Amino acid sequence: MVSVTDMIGATWRLEDAIREVIAENLNFSNNSNPMKNKARMLPHLLVQKYPQLSDIEHELRGVFETCRIAIDHKSISPVVAKAAIAIADEYREIIVKLKH
Repeated sequence: MVSVTDMIGATWRLEDAIREVIAENLNFSNNSNPMKNKARMLPHLLVQKYPQLSDIEHELRGVFETCRIAIDHKSISPVVAKAAIAIADEYREIIVKLKH
């Protein structure tokens, strides 16, 4: 079974990949309000640097928003969590390839 912790881990890995390719040192604490800021800022900064990724910006925001909601509610539907983790992992792989 997938947990909120699993989803948070996938989201943090996605965040790390985005930060590496945009080379931004942004400071966010780990509570839900900054997660809302991450949902807006990180995908936007990524698309600014890599306009060819504009078609996934909305999905990236969705992953961060889903993580924020899971943190706030301390629970999440296993189906939603699995989907968010799959999306985060898939896009993380795409983003990591940008470095090469």
